[in-house]
Amino acid sequence: MLLDMARSTDDVQQVITQVMKKYGARGTPDEFHAAVNVTFHNFESQVYDEIHSDMWASLPQQFALLVRDCLREYPDAPQKIRVLDIGSGTGLASDSLLRTDFGPRVTSIDLLDTSPSMLKQATLRSSQWRVPVQPRNGLVDDLPETNQYELIITCSVLHHVPDLQAFCATVRRHQAPGGIFLHLQDPNAVYLKKNAPKPGSRMQRRAWEQLSRFTPSRIFGRLAREVTGRQGQDYISKTNRALLEAGVIARPLKVEDLYAITDIHVIDGRGLSLEAIGGWLPDYVCISRRSYGFFGKLPSELPQRLRAEEDALTQKNELTGAEIAAAWRLKGSSAAY
Repeated sequence: MLLDMARSTDDVQQVITQVMKKYGARGTPDEFHAAVNVTFHNFESQVYDEIHSDMWASLPQQFALLVRDCLREYPDAPQKIRVLDIGSGTGLASDSLLRTDFGPRVTSIDLLDTSPSMLKQATLRSSQWRVPVQPRNGLVDDLPETNQYELIITCSVLHHVPDLQAFCATVRRHQAPGGIFLHLQDPNAVYLKKNAPKPGSRMQRRAWEQLSRFTPSRIFGRLAREVTGRQGQDYISKTNRALLEAGVIARPLKVEDLYAITDIHVIDGRGLSLEAIGGWLPDYVCISRRSYGFFGKLPSELPQRLRAEEDALTQKNELTGAEIAAAWRLKGSSAAY
């Protein structure tokens, strides 16, 4: 089936509900997910660029490849582009996009994020850009219905979204005629299925750590703090303290349970498939499919001997890397804008 490798909305709600019961949480699953997600990313924003330096080093190339594909397959792409950056984080996606062949066409950027702290970082970075920027705090559902964009981008976002089908429908509502939806940096279901550890094995328990892109030493430190009861100044501990003080949870979340909420399509080991995403975008046509991270790490993190192999696989446009990316064009003619 098309969606075999995608987690259903009911599955997601069940996971969230289980975590809520385990930690004495109140409210609805949607309220709990929102509270945990926003609190976590507010604190992560303080160190995001540092711990994701590999993304800053590697993803501009992936943006350039996707945009090059778009212009080759869609020569009539809009000449003037209003951009919506969903889950803008600290501004990585927009910054990278402006360095591509689409850069000169961008007339404005709306930065959208549920985390005020992430949005503040992105807004500060945008002072270096040549285009007008509008920061917007909230969900894509909160945007005025009349807002339309020739290009909607998400980077390292889809695996955080509980209901991907509803998310894609909302993206469609805000896509200008002939517009493009571009996404990247999400765990590839094909890679996960190929490298799936045996059920119940130690490797299965640790798979989420690798896919969360954190080093074993950081994970060990967090787990050690849980065992000893000491709460440090890392953003995991700060997230727990804030959630406890707000009455969202009755006891601190363990690391794996926290990530089961924030990285909900990573922890289950299923990841995302381009086929499933295509099923949620029925009136779009895919104009670029890309994959990278063929050795489980981003290219910038690889030893020199593996970078040549990574590049060769990228040039062949293999789709079996740890991360997936794609660009989708809304069917029909572009607007005269």
